[in-house]
Amino acid sequence: MSKATSCSVSLLSFAALLVGCSGGMSSPNQPLTPNMVQASLTIHDNPPMGVTVLSFDIEVTGAELRPSDSGKQPVSMLSEPEDIELEHLQTQSALLASRSVPTGTYSSLMVSFANPRMTIQNQTPNTLMLGSQSCLTQQICEFDPKLNQSSVTVQGSPFPITLTMNSPVVLKMDFNVDASVQQNDLSITPTVSLVQVPTTNSTGQQDEEDVEVVGRITSIDQNSVPHTFNVQTGMNGPSFTIATDNNTQFDFGTSCSTADFSCLKIGQIVEVEAKMRPDGSLLAFEVKLFQPPNQMSFGGTITSVSSGGSSFQIVLFDEEWFAGSEMGSFSMGAPITINLATPTAFSIDSGGFMLPSGLSFATPADLMAGQKVRLHPTGLPSGMPPNVTVTVDQVQLEPSDITGTITAINTASNPQTFTLGMLPAFFQNAKIMSIQVDVLSNTQFETEEDRMVSGLSSFKTGDTVSVRGLLFNTMTTPTMVAEKVVNRSMSFGTSD
Repeated sequence: MSKATSCSVSLLSFAALLVGCSGGMSSPNQPLTPNMVQASLTIHDNPPMGVTVLSFDIEVTGAELRPSDSGKQPVSMLSEPEDIELEHLQTQSALLASRSVPTGTYSSLMVSFANPRMTIQNQTPNTLMLGSQSCLTQQICEFDPKLNQSSVTVQGSPFPITLTMNSPVVLKMDFNVDASVQQNDLSITPTVSLVQVPTTNSTGQQDEEDVEVVGRITSIDQNSVPHTFNVQTGMNGPSFTIATDNNTQFDFGTSCSTADFSCLKIGQIVEVEAKMRPDGSLLAFEVKLFQPPNQMSFGGTITSVSSGGSSFQIVLFDEEWFAGSEMGSFSMGAPITINLATPTAFSIDSGGFMLPSGLSFATPADLMAGQKVRLHPTGLPSGMPPNVTVTVDQVQLEPSDITGTITAINTASNPQTFTLGMLPAFFQNAKIMSIQVDVLSNTQFETEEDRMVSGLSSFKTGDTVSVRGLLFNTMTTPTMVAEKVVNRSMSFGTSD
């Protein structure tokens, strides 16, 4: 397999810590009753290698915490199944649930899965047979792989875990896509591991988990202190209650000049970057508008660009924006050809970062494979899957997630940089062998266990890292401006 995606499921954040990135939370601030403790369930990513996995979507149908006392019943963490796309979780985590569970000692966690779906690029010299479907060399193919087993029980370290009142415990579970996708037939044998994430930092203060939530605003409470709003994920997913404060940044572009809580409207689709506090509540540090009510935008990863730059191909990562709309219904990971209208506006979602000089995203010449973009269509799509075409008049550059190996570090440059090599075969196929990563003063560095580290000096050549940031088509070597760098030091254990 080529490096693509494996999902680190930050799974059980007991006593109030959880991580989010496209999962959901039904009631993040449930009042705790005696002998109960807040538990949270999240999912996160870590990366595979031969065939490139462009999109990996799987349904998490259940998660049961098993008491050490066999006379006690397992505790279900999920109120309903959650559909999770793993490719974009290399530096983020997806929240699945947060609920009160009984105090006590637990010996294992059983997680069940269903309905995996993949989009791959066949970079072998041969035609692949995916069930009854053939996938030609260099072709992008969407298919439903066989699920060899539906559940995994995680036991051993860090179990047994004893949950007590007012004692936060955070567990992160990795769904290792590389190990889960079988080489011979691309079927799925779920491979997961678990690590306990520290809830206090080196100074003894409580850490707060980063959470990303994408969904539709369903209610707004401007009278509460602090102000809150609810976001529903997916078409019928769970809802998050999210608080704001004076430090919350609102990125609504030209659609709302006040850039404050008043910009929020019911029906908007937003991306929320938040901190999960020790009591399980979410506090937004950034709210970004994806699309106004009843308007359409969608996003995807560029897989190829035409020689003239007037069109490019993406794989879709915004299934919910198509499903049930007049645009038609397309699955996550569907390949779509994008034609550029005349004129087309280009923009950058900088997220408050001051970009180094010389980086541009203003014309079709700035497009490249691997970039993530958000698009505004001018009309309905044409054609039938897998040959669907959409014309757009707006292209916005969004942060990408890339996993590779540090091959060189330059702390003397301004900005500091490192070279990311051993890239996924997807990039190598596009003749991209390395990427220069620019490190800014507000670039976030952390370990797989969510420990913050001091900066680039904490890393060394040979480290495998996942980088989230804006990817630019610069001369000779592409440049990525890093928002976050995660050291993929976590080792995968065994599970039964």
